[in-house]
Amino acid sequence: MPIFDQGYQHWKGELTGHGWRWLAVARHGVRAQIHGRFTRLMLGIAWLPAIALVLVLTVWGLLEQQAESVITFLQRLLPPEVISQPRDYRTAVWTIAYSYFFKAELICSLFLVLLVGPNLVSRDLRFNAFPLYFSRPLRRIDYFLGKLGVIGFFLAATLVVPAVGAYLLGLAFSLDLGVIRDTHRLLWSGILYGLVITLSAGTLMLALSSLSRRSIYVGLAWAGFVFLSGMISSVIIGVNGDTDRRAMIQEGMQRWLEANPPPPGVEMRGIFPLFRGPQKSEKLDQKFQQEEKRRQQWLKEWSQEYGDLNSDAESIRLAQGYTDWRPVLSYVTNLDRMGDVLLDTDNAWVVLGRTIERPRQMIRGGGGRERPPNDRRLADRQAWQYPWYWSGGTLAGLWLFSVFVLSRRVKSLDRLK
Repeated sequence: MPIFDQGYQHWKGELTGHGWRWLAVARHGVRAQIHGRFTRLMLGIAWLPAIALVLVLTVWGLLEQQAESVITFLQRLLPPEVISQPRDYRTAVWTIAYSYFFKAELICSLFLVLLVGPNLVSRDLRFNAFPLYFSRPLRRIDYFLGKLGVIGFFLAATLVVPAVGAYLLGLAFSLDLGVIRDTHRLLWSGILYGLVITLSAGTLMLALSSLSRRSIYVGLAWAGFVFLSGMISSVIIGVNGDTDRRAMIQEGMQRWLEANPPPPGVEMRGIFPLFRGPQKSEKLDQKFQQEEKRRQQWLKEWSQEYGDLNSDAESIRLAQGYTDWRPVLSYVTNLDRMGDVLLDTDNAWVVLGRTIERPRQMIRGGGGRERPPNDRRLADRQAWQYPWYWSGGTLAGLWLFSVFVLSRRVKSLDRLK
């Protein structure tokens, strides 16, 4: 039997540095995940918001060109000022369109991470693959970057690529290079926001994946942390807001009822009036008709006061949103808050608020207490207002914790037992 020399053989290929060795790990991981049926299905679903964004930007570009068919369609939806001078609202409309796009894609991205992430480290733990990795010229940082690159590839295909493609198509339909000057910030902010989501969600998923050898437990932990935290935060916010609103309305209506007692024939169930309908014989009674007028006037005043108190309670609730800590409990909300900051969504809603809310306030000015126009009404309703650095600090803390967990769970070859 011949014996072959198994000694050193000279390498004649091209040598590369450590800088790109992580790419081999990422490439292998992408190939393994891209063939999954559910993964491809989720990628297809994730492109639906991108199609909607392209349609919005295309229609807006045709509006800027004063296309009659588009004007006929949009004049029922938008104020006359926006229809006549669309370029003045270009930045605000593009920003809001991108904001809704990223809100939808954020949910799709977290589901996509749930599909591709649990196996990335847990499978290596289950099959004891770390000696196979680190017996080669591969450092732990290369391993981490390679696994993170797998998640980054799918998130880039979901977030960054559609955002850039929609921007280019919107620019093409606008036929105005001024769009670049007005909206280029959205392009860079979208890319940066995609990087924030990738670093945060990707590192957190890798840390969870390193804690168990069973990917099913990793998926349950991810779903519990991400989605359950959002549900808990929403419930706490809703209960607190509803309790404060009820207490304020109850107290205000009681004071009003003390100053304006109900007329005869009106019974009260708490702060809400109840009254019986007139009998046939009573309809002909002149005294009853006079009392009925008093009751109707009182009910009108009660309804007006109740509406004013509801408006006051809503204003107070929106004002409390600037210091409310409860949204920080939700991981999704923290990512959403960072998106609002990077895209400057708040300022876009203020611009539209000046055009939409002031005419609406004038229409409703005939009844109730007179109120000054609130240009921030839409911004306070549609964008988170609590300090953005609360979310930034929370996400940074989770990232540092994830890095710490990974450094403890994934050991280099000289530390493996």
